[in-house]
Amino acid sequence: MRFAHFQFDPEKDRLGEGPLSEVYRAEDTQLARTVALKILRAHAEIDPKADTRFQREAQHTSSLAHRHITTIYEYGEFEGTPYIAMEYLEGRTLDKIISERLLGFEECLRIASQLTEALAVVHQAQLIHRDLKPGNVLLQHDGTLKLLDFGIARAKNEAGITQHGMLVGTVLYMSPEQVRGEDLDFRSDIFSLGALLYHVMTGTLPFPGESFPEVCMAILDGRLRRPSEVRQGFPPALEEFLLRCLESDPAERFSGAEEARGYLATVADRLSGTNTHRPASLTGTAVVPEVGCGGPQAQACHVMAGGVRKDIVAELARNKGLSVLACEVDEVPEETAFDYVVRLDLSVEGTQGHLEVEVDYYADGRCMRTAQDTIEQEDEDEWALQEDLVRGAMRTLRKRLSEVRIHEEGTSVRQAKRAAEIVSRAVTTLRKGRSKQIASALFLCREALEFDRYCASAYAVMAEALVRKFLLWDGDPTFLEEAREAAGKALTLEPDCAAAHTSLGLANHLTGHSHDAIREYRLAIQLDSDEWMAYRLLGAIYAREGNFKGASPHLQRAINLCPTHIASYDHLYSVLERLERREEADEWADQGIATARKHLREVADDMDARLHMALLYARLGNEAAARRAAQEALEIAPKDAYTAFHAACVFAMLGDVEQAMSSLRTAQDRGYYVKSELVRNTDLDILRGLPEFQKLLA
Repeated sequence: MRFAHFQFDPEKDRLGEGPLSEVYRAEDTQLARTVALKILRAHAEIDPKADTRFQREAQHTSSLAHRHITTIYEYGEFEGTPYIAMEYLEGRTLDKIISERLLGFEECLRIASQLTEALAVVHQAQLIHRDLKPGNVLLQHDGTLKLLDFGIARAKNEAGITQHGMLVGTVLYMSPEQVRGEDLDFRSDIFSLGALLYHVMTGTLPFPGESFPEVCMAILDGRLRRPSEVRQGFPPALEEFLLRCLESDPAERFSGAEEARGYLATVADRLSGTNTHRPASLTGTAVVPEVGCGGPQAQACHVMAGGVRKDIVAELARNKGLSVLACEVDEVPEETAFDYVVRLDLSVEGTQGHLEVEVDYYADGRCMRTAQDTIEQEDEDEWALQEDLVRGAMRTLRKRLSEVRIHEEGTSVRQAKRAAEIVSRAVTTLRKGRSKQIASALFLCREALEFDRYCASAYAVMAEALVRKFLLWDGDPTFLEEAREAAGKALTLEPDCAAAHTSLGLANHLTGHSHDAIREYRLAIQLDSDEWMAYRLLGAIYAREGNFKGASPHLQRAINLCPTHIASYDHLYSVLERLERREEADEWADQGIATARKHLREVADDMDARLHMALLYARLGNEAAARRAAQEALEIAPKDAYTAFHAACVFAMLGDVEQAMSSLRTAQDRGYYVKSELVRNTDLDILRGLPEFQKLLA
């Protein structure tokens, strides 16, 4: 069908419809791009002012440029029929998603954060949306949220195009003042935001009713069950946010989306987990010579240089384990050994400052290596500029001076080939999953270092083993500190060691520092395109963040590089299912099961492969095979925490609540850090309403 300069099939390309409009996937023949084409129906007898509202939707939406708000390309008329061409989005609206599954709290928080950010942009533009509902929020396959449909949005203090007192919007998510037909402000949107998120997070409507009047009365009466009464394990901080949004009195709510967004950011921080990354202490002796000067403003540079050096020396001296000498290298007494020389070069031009920071690492009186960084700042106030430069330099120096220095000794004997063989055995042992296999892998890494104390790969594998030990030894943060130290040694010996970056990423991953983890995984892949574990973990973290489109190729790459790692198939199945590629998901699951069965005939003690095979069976609905595989795992390793936890996931998916809880208790008793998984692991959703499950969270 041809409509203006758009081409589409009215049957195959229909995306949706409302009372006054229809939306199609169409090709813009002028600009050769795919669009979502919204066409106004004939409406004169239904709503004489629908065309005015339609035009206003285009005007309001086109004024909002933001990644979480749909983009309007064009508004026009064709043969007297108005239309809007907007960006075509692949994904699903929230109403369809929540009708199928209860989302994990982590995904709920991500949706809430993106939606509140979008609404903040709407309010900053002095607009009131007035129709927030799950059907007007689309979640793309890469996890990006888009706010849609500004058909009844109205500028603050704008004259309405509906009669006074007319009910406009979707009643299920309306504020009390909107139900009463009163003039609205931003706080009405806040109430609707809370109602929408309540539905998303609990799976139930905040104000249910069997009829339109019944819903309206429930909203006006303020009859609301607390989220924690509806869904067990509901995070208190998130509950506080929803309840404040849903206050009957507008004065008790957030004043607008920007305030709500700020509050939600603090909620995200509180729910992100404990930061177990403690800054490393600085030790040794550092020499700080005079600051070099350059640039066109020599006088200004010399004045600032003295202050920069003085401030940096003072900041370094605050570290009790670090001795600081403010002198030139040749002025250091012969009997004084030093470990670092911190060289600074400053240039100032106008309001801009440029500081080169160089750290020379010394051993036995000679420079072993050098690290360089650049700090750039701009400020009209020269004192503020100096402060910013010093702050940036200290951030760099804390990192550089805490790097582990390994001094090579001429008498050491290296047996690199033997060490590499042992490291290979350590990797194979580590990936089998059990607690005792992690301990064995650590022993092998230490043995490898006895043959070659400069073996970077041994330190990298040791780092991964220590991160996994954190998970299996009650979440003791000291293991993460040791892991980071081991990874640092690997990178000192071999700056391009991809496995060390993967281990650092995993440490950040488990402690909720997703952005840091993603950075490390990407760096590992850049250094070694065959670093399969980085692909697998990057795919997993993308999936956790809702970026299923981005997760899929990384997980497939991981499988291609290491086909016997069955966890990759398990993650990929879940990702493809969320992308609605169910046939493909089943094919990968079948392939994963076949690979696991063959692999287990050769390596029967690979518990990771056995348990993920059980999970794949459960996902495909093969209850007997899933239960048999989980029971076999428990028979082989009845006291292993890793085995008990993943068996609990299998039993939970099969609906065996008693067996699942028993295995979870065993996992916790044997040291598994269950708190890291209980909130976000959706395989355990069937257990969330049980009091004994809540005790595990305490």
